[in-house]
Amino acid sequence: EKTVLQSTNRKLERRVKELSIQIDDERQHVNDQKDQLSLRVKALKRQVDEAEEEIERLDSLRKKAQRELEEQHEVNEQLQARIKALEKDSWRKASRSAAESTLQHEGLSSDEEFDSVYDPSSIASLLTESNLQTSSC
Repeated sequence: EKTVLQSTNRKLERRVKELSIQIDDERQHVNDQKDQLSLRVKALKRQVDEAEEEIERLDSLRKKAQRELEEQHEVNEQLQARIKALEKDSWRKASRSAAESTLQHEGLSSDEEFDSVYDPSSIASLLTESNLQTSSC
């Protein structure tokens, strides 16, 4: 009976040893997985940080482009106002010139003179001669 108990005891000790080795292996496996996941988390956090920096950079560029667009709209409005003023001035000068011409040369057709003075190309030449300046953004 003592021999049977010793044999059973040895079997149980071997089983305990096997289970202990198995637990150690599983523990090591879990630690390896934990380390890998930890590295993955760090990599993902770094990617998130880089993505946030890129978003900030792109947002800054978008805001800059928006400001430049608004400035260009303002310049465009100023130039449109300048063009209208020049057209109005040109029309006045053409009207005055046509009226004076009609008084001086009663034999000529005033419509022909007016049309030649108020020609679109004459407006374009006034615009180019006025040295309009735009900003170089």
